[in-house]
Amino acid sequence: MFINNRNKGVVLISVLLVILLLSTIAAFIGSKYFVAIKRFAYLEYQTHALNYYRGVESISIQRIKDELDANKKYLPRNHPLLNDSYIFDAANGSIKTDVKDLSNCININNLVKKNNGKYLPDQQNIKRIKKLLELLEYDEVNINEFTDQIIDWIDKDSDPRDYGIEDYYYTGPLSSPMHYSGMRYFNNINELKALPITKIVQWDHILKYLCALPISEQGYININSMNMKDAPLLASAFSELSLFDAEYIIFNMLEEGYDQNTRFYNSFNNIEFGEPYVEINFTSNKFMLISELKSNNFNSSSLTTIYYGKNRNGEILLRTYNGI
Repeated sequence: MFINNRNKGVVLISVLLVILLLSTIAAFIGSKYFVAIKRFAYLEYQTHALNYYRGVESISIQRIKDELDANKKYLPRNHPLLNDSYIFDAANGSIKTDVKDLSNCININNLVKKNNGKYLPDQQNIKRIKKLLELLEYDEVNINEFTDQIIDWIDKDSDPRDYGIEDYYYTGPLSSPMHYSGMRYFNNINELKALPITKIVQWDHILKYLCALPISEQGYININSMNMKDAPLLASAFSELSLFDAEYIIFNMLEEGYDQNTRFYNSFNNIEFGEPYVEINFTSNKFMLISELKSNNFNSSSLTTIYYGKNRNGEILLRTYNGI
């Protein structure tokens, strides 16, 4: 059978179009299949990661409890609990966990104290956070706005403090998105970003000194676990203690720590402390568990806040995951 050149060209083009179409379909199916495999692998990793993090939490809660029971009076900064990383094997990788003492951060929820269902200003803790902000060189107006806006966000009334704001601001045109004040404790330090004053203060500058623990306990500081970076926190705990003297104290503290107020104060009897704004202690009951899971294909991390109350059983206050 004779096929002229024109027909040959049509057939060739038709074949090429079919090949192109099939190649496109194959590439599309292949990409979808590859995405499906990656998605399945990630979902499997996510499930394993959650199980690993929960397992590490259980081990760490018991580990911290054992250390606290063995050393009831003091927990110094050189204690292995606060310095040694624990590494566990995981599928195609490993999980590393560290423990950080949270007793020395200023809990913004302590600016109020709960009394008969009401949140009332706590003057001692207000003085402490004001002194911290003074040491960080904020002016008086911004300091007052910072403290009053926190208190107004927590309390249940609709009357703004002198430098505070209530729902009239949060539901007004200047607030986006519109919302209401919490009328509760802050559950996460990032909730502070809802306050307009945090657009003025340097967020990274203050974040390292603050925390948001949703507990009514007034708290204390653990003198023994403080490092040089905690000097502003130590200075803010006393009315007359300067930042220079706080750094001197931390630098010269006994590495094994103290177990009595008298012994601590006698070691620095040449320094003027003034009125304490917070209880001074030598051990801790609040910790941050910092965990990181690394595998061949995925990485993730976890932050777990653990609180040991009067019953000394570890209670998880907050979990934050990144990467799962």
